[in-house]
Amino acid sequence: MARWSLHPSSQSNARIVLIPTAFGNDTQAPMAILNAGSDLCAFEPRLGIDVDSLAVAQLSGLVDEPPYSMCEAAVTQAWRRQQWPVLLPSVLSASWGAIRALWKHHPNLSVVHCSAHANLMPSPEMTQPDQDMGYGSAAWVELLYQHKMPVVHVGLRSGSARAYEWLKNHHSPIFWAQDSWEPQQVVEALPDQPVFWVLDCNVLDPSLVEAVHHPEPGGLSWFQLLQTCEAVFAARNVVGLSLGGVAVGSSTRQTARAVARLLNWLLACHGCHSLGATTQPQTASA
Repeated sequence: MARWSLHPSSQSNARIVLIPTAFGNDTQAPMAILNAGSDLCAFEPRLGIDVDSLAVAQLSGLVDEPPYSMCEAAVTQAWRRQQWPVLLPSVLSASWGAIRALWKHHPNLSVVHCSAHANLMPSPEMTQPDQDMGYGSAAWVELLYQHKMPVVHVGLRSGSARAYEWLKNHHSPIFWAQDSWEPQQVVEALPDQPVFWVLDCNVLDPSLVEAVHHPEPGGLSWFQLLQTCEAVFAARNVVGLSLGGVAVGSSTRQTARAVARLLNWLLACHGCHSLGATTQPQTASA
C-alpha cells in the first residue's frame, strides 16, 4: 500500500513533502485524502514508477488563515531543503501562501489553474461586511494577476460575466471543459519558466468526485486530466502543487480515494520527470 500514507519518510531525508492545511477548524478533508492513500497500491503502470520508492514526508496538519503565512513558511522551508512542496488545503485560497513563497524564489513563476470556477471578482451578493475578499475562495486568483503572474486556466466552465470579461481583457489562455483540446496545447500556452500547479478537484466531472465544493456538471474526464498533468510535468519545471477542494459529507470517503489516486499520479509524474526516477514495482502483497 502507499507508503506516503501509512509510513511517510522523515523530513530530514525527504525529496517531497506533503503539507495538509486547514482553514479554521476544518481539518477533515486534507486528512481524508492522506488516509485514503492506505487503500492504494502506489505503483503507476502507465509511467512504470512505484511512488513508494520516492522519499515522501508529511507535515503535521497546519491551521492557517489569510494571508496564509503559515503555508508560506512551510513551503519556504521545503524549498530551502530542496524538497518538492505539495499543499493539501481545505480551502484553495490557501494556495496563495504557497505561491507567494515560491514566487519570491522564482520571480518568473507561472500558474496552471485547474478548476470548474474562475475564482475571480465575487459578485456583490457574495461579499460579507468587513470581509477581505482578496483572499476569499471566490476571488483569490485575482491576486495572481495583480502580481503579473501568467495564468493558464484548465477545465473552466463556471463564472460571472464580470470574471469572463476580466479574462478576455487579460488574454488569459483558457481550456474550456466543453471544448476539445490536446494536453500539448496546454503546454504550449505556458511560458517556458517555472510552474505552480493549482488543482481544484471540482475540475473533474462530479460523477468521478461527488464530494467537492461547488460541483459543476460537464467536467474533465479522468484520463484527460492525467494526460494533461503528465504533459506539463514532462515539458515544464513544476516547482510546487496545491491539490484540494474536497468537501466533508456523506460521500467524502469515496471522493477522497479518487483524489488520493490523483495525488499518487502527480507524485509519480514528479518522480519520473523531475527526479528522474525509473523504478520498477517492488515485491509486495496486493
